[in-house]
Amino acid sequence: MIRRGMNAPQPLSLEDRLRMACASWCAANEAKPGRLGRLAINDGGFFTRLENNPGASTTTATLTRFAEFLADPANWPGGLVAEEAKALAHVVGVTPAGGAVSPGKGDGISPVAGRGGAVVGGSAEQAA
Repeated sequence: MIRRGMNAPQPLSLEDRLRMACASWCAANEAKPGRLGRLAINDGGFFTRLENNPGASTTTATLTRFAEFLADPANWPGGLVAEEAKALAHVVGVTPAGGAVSPGKGDGISPVAGRGGAVVGGSAEQAA
């Protein structure tokens, strides 16, 4: 049973999730938020405006562009995407390129997934 009340944690806003993913990317790349803004959406002042304007928000299109950039392993040292970036991509609805499965999560995945296959009773069968 989940208790809801004054002490229940509030869900993170999309902007907060973006800030967390930005912080992880900046730490991993030894960069500042302006660089991420320039690379992802061609706007080096995005995070400054977001931080300096109380109640500021962003568009779905901008969140999607950031999520696509941050979910791409090519934009991370060693190709290791931070959990915060994965979480942002998930809530925004961005799927990593190729629909890649997280390392160690290959069990139970149909070998014909994405080609009309289905897992039935633990074995892969071609869907009719």
